[in-house]
Amino acid sequence: MRQAGFVLLFISLVCCQAGLARAAGQEFVLFYSNDVQGETEPCGCQPNQLGGLSRKGFQYQKIAEEGTRPRLTLDAGNLLFKTPTLSAGQVDQEKMAARAIAKAYELMGYQAVGIGSYDLAAGPDFLAELAREGGFSWLSANLVDAATAKPLFLPGRMISVGGIKAFVLGLTGNVALPPATGAKILPWTEVLPPLLAKASREADLLILLSTLSPDDNQRLAETYPAIHLIVHSRAGDSTLPSEPLLVNKTLVVSTTSQGQKIGVMEVNWQGSKRWGDSSKEALAKQRAALDSLLWQLSKVHCEQADQQTTCQRLKDREQTLRQEIERLASGGDGGEGNEPSSYRQRLISMEDALPRQAEIVALIDGLDRDLNRLGQERAKAITPVDSPYLGSESCGRCHAPLLAAWQQTKHATAYQTLVDKKQQFNTACLPCHVTGVGMDKADAALSLPDKRRGVGCESCHGPGRQHAEQPKDNPLPNLPTASVCHQCHTPPHDTTFDYEARRQRVHELR
Repeated sequence: MRQAGFVLLFISLVCCQAGLARAAGQEFVLFYSNDVQGETEPCGCQPNQLGGLSRKGFQYQKIAEEGTRPRLTLDAGNLLFKTPTLSAGQVDQEKMAARAIAKAYELMGYQAVGIGSYDLAAGPDFLAELAREGGFSWLSANLVDAATAKPLFLPGRMISVGGIKAFVLGLTGNVALPPATGAKILPWTEVLPPLLAKASREADLLILLSTLSPDDNQRLAETYPAIHLIVHSRAGDSTLPSEPLLVNKTLVVSTTSQGQKIGVMEVNWQGSKRWGDSSKEALAKQRAALDSLLWQLSKVHCEQADQQTTCQRLKDREQTLRQEIERLASGGDGGEGNEPSSYRQRLISMEDALPRQAEIVALIDGLDRDLNRLGQERAKAITPVDSPYLGSESCGRCHAPLLAAWQQTKHATAYQTLVDKKQQFNTACLPCHVTGVGMDKADAALSLPDKRRGVGCESCHGPGRQHAEQPKDNPLPNLPTASVCHQCHTPPHDTTFDYEARRQRVHELR
């Protein structure tokens, strides 16, 4: 029902808004994104993976250099981390990656980023550190101090875009913050009205960066037409349309998640502060509507009693259309301050063939080296412990043919792929390339013996020590469930995973 509500209110304006080059109004380019979720660069697990901060940076730079219009660069939020909570063994690595992402956004020229639950995974204090270090604003009007109810970050900021003043504000979606953080999320219905009342008087254009739910975004747009544009998070819902939606008087936009696409919108913002057709376009539509109505009227026999009601209805409509045409033809809707605003929007896929921005490439390469170095240092301090996992070689004592077939699969060489990339100490990658270690205990993957390096039999069938000692009393599952495979075979690492098709190939030769 939620999406149906959006669709019922949907008015498609995608890339067909004409008259963008009119002299009146302020032309500018909006770059927008959302839900990057800690993805820096494609991991290389599959060919032609979409995404990558360096590709995004190059595209922004290229588009900006091709024109002279002022730019506005915004992100709705859920930028920094892959999950809303971090396991204890991943905090240091994830913070390092988050700092690199924030630096990349500074290099790209981002001006404001909304705050979502994926940005608070390391706590509000860490985000406040980044806010002090970075060159852009983190925005949230409803993320407040639990004791004083005062905002912990800027609720919004005014940004000059050519000759107009754009007020950009942020709203954080509902998330349960641990009491130790000293922070809480207030309802948007409580904080938004006074903020809008002031901003509406001072700004020419109001933009909301939202990680609220789709239902809340719709309610908000219906209730507050003073908000001209919402850039929103997808809130984990991949079924939401990527095309702009006009809800009441508010244009609602988003891109796909994990940095796979960027949004580019060329805007001509008029003094009317509303979206719609130009006066010439409206006049042409009304004339076409009148021609159609006159044709219908010619088919009605007005002298017949049973058609007189229909005839009168059409004549009333004819009079209304002629009045509207006369008004538009005389410039009644095209004077200064009345011309509607227009836009042209496109989504650009961050494909593997796209060039990359050199500064961001160097930044991410440095991050990868630092992550690997940190893993090496931790590996020296970790003492291996007894484990219920034996390694695949032990399975071969009774299942030699299956072991021989497994040794020819990509699972067997999964660890070597990290070695080849010099990432064998990167705990962000390791758990999916070794046997018997989950992401919640990624540090344990640093001290594994060679026999557990690779995705072995026990990754799918479970730990084998007890089974090896007493096979009949401790049987192992013959087939893994889909949930086992989905621990690693998930986007963006594997966007085409089909459990039924893939499970039949696990023991087959390459």
